[in-house]
Amino acid sequence: MSEQQRVSTFLYGTAQSLIAHDDFTILPQEHHEGQGVAPVLLARRQFNSLVYIRLLPADGLSVEQIRVIMKNDAENFGDRQRSQNVYSLTMFIFSQWRSDENMREIARATHYLGYLKSIGAAAVAIDLSRGVLGEWPTGPAVKGITVQPIRELVANYPNGNYPDELLWRTKHQWEDQLVELSNRRQERVESVMNMGGKTWATYGLLALTVLIFLIARMDSSQLFLSKGLMVPELIREGELFRLLTPVFFHYEVSHIFFNMWSLWVLGKYAERIYGAGRYLVVYVLAGIAGCLLSFAFNDNPSLGASGAIFGLMGALLAFGRHDRKAFSMTIGSSVYYMLAINLVMSFTIPRIDYWGHLGGLAGGFLIGMMVGVPGYRSKPNRLWGLGFVAYAILTYVIGLQA
Repeated sequence: MSEQQRVSTFLYGTAQSLIAHDDFTILPQEHHEGQGVAPVLLARRQFNSLVYIRLLPADGLSVEQIRVIMKNDAENFGDRQRSQNVYSLTMFIFSQWRSDENMREIARATHYLGYLKSIGAAAVAIDLSRGVLGEWPTGPAVKGITVQPIRELVANYPNGNYPDELLWRTKHQWEDQLVELSNRRQERVESVMNMGGKTWATYGLLALTVLIFLIARMDSSQLFLSKGLMVPELIREGELFRLLTPVFFHYEVSHIFFNMWSLWVLGKYAERIYGAGRYLVVYVLAGIAGCLLSFAFNDNPSLGASGAIFGLMGALLAFGRHDRKAFSMTIGSSVYYMLAINLVMSFTIPRIDYWGHLGGLAGGFLIGMMVGVPGYRSKPNRLWGLGFVAYAILTYVIGLQA
């Protein structure tokens, strides 16, 4: 058993840990005859950023050579990082003894060159002979990386005995296994997102809302439209149906167009994740939650699907709590972007009922947490359900006292 075999096994074991714990994917590797232990390259796209990790055997490299490598990384990633949020982390791995001063110098190289702030090219040193992981960097290049499994792999290396099956595994065998593991992780994410699933409930909500809009447009007396408004005084008189009907009524073409476009985009995601039944529960109860908060704090009549649509955003945020990794790897950045844009519009455009939007967002999150995502929770989470009931009672009582 050679030291080279042990180092190679450590590199691929670390890559396996990063794939399993942090959803990295192994990239195609370059092979050169007689190269010795080759670097291992990984990548992960999360939200709107792309992170590369390079596991680099570094025996024989001086601190100055390491600085040159870091500088080259900075030049390669600089322009891309500014426009695409591309970051890199290089793990310099030494199988021979390195002094503590050299380890600290490698850590200082990143800070000294300012890459953490301006570029996002970070580095960490690993001394396998002593089982020491150097100072772990900070910044976007290492955000979301689970350090403890790496620390344990490093600490166990000096006295660890790898099985022969691992030691004699070839580069191609390792890479085939890690590609398969990467694919399984990706397939799990895709199965949660259910991108090929039908979205009949969303189509149904769209059709129903458009039909009601057309009927209201044909009624010149606007009597039909008036029956769907959220009117606080009439709700206090007992017309509780007005806590739901406003979700399906709209004033103008631009009003319904924007809401239905949002429903088309967000609804398909939410329905595929939650399933049609839970999705409809989220939509209806989030719409009611929006009307309740508007009833409590808004004295003016209101209508529109915006509260329910904000509820879909809340439910997708709840999905992020159920599966943070799948959320960040897929729709996370889009949901945050749409939420930010809609919140800004809610508070800056006149005549928009922002209370209804905020209520729908809160209600959608509570209901999304309560019903759970299929495959994660088979039973409703009653605590979140009680939270929604408490919210509904509180806002209704406040509205009655207004």
